Amino acid sequence: MRKLIFATMTMFLAATCASGATVTPNAGVRFTGPTSAKPVNGFGDTVTFLTGRTTLKRFSFGTLGCFGYGTFPTGVDPYGISIAQLQKAVPVTATGAFTITSADASYSGDQSTKLKVSVVGKFVTSTSAKGTISIVESGANGGSCGPVKMTFTAASRH
Repeated sequence: MRKLIFATMTMFLAATCASGATVTPNAGVRFTGPTSAKPVNGFGDTVTFLTGRTTLKRFSFGTLGCFGYGTFPTGVDPYGISIAQLQKAVPVTATGAFTITSADASYSGDQSTKLKVSVVGKFVTSTSAKGTISIVESGANGGSCGPVKMTFTAASRH
């Protein structure tokens, strides 16, 4: 009976470890994909990051902010010129979950605007991830707004 219990537990542990290994991606893989932000001038928003062993590096996305920056000329990708990039890596657990809260982000839009970004997500497979980005802005005039939330899906690009 002990052998049966030991064999059953060993198989369960092996299955659990195997399923966890397939959820986390290899290090050095670039992921990119769309966010739920509304398209502007026919251009959609994109999230991009690079996987590390236990982190997501260079996590970036386009954002128009919540203060509002007016209109953009026809043919110009507003998300391509308004990029936010986290200044810290996003930790990833052994199960493929990732979370960071109120992280500073550099912003190529209005330089006087400060962004605090939270990201929550999970690798669905070793080649795809889903999550939510929340942004809180602080302006030079002392005003603040947010959180503005958007979801994203990202897949590995080889």
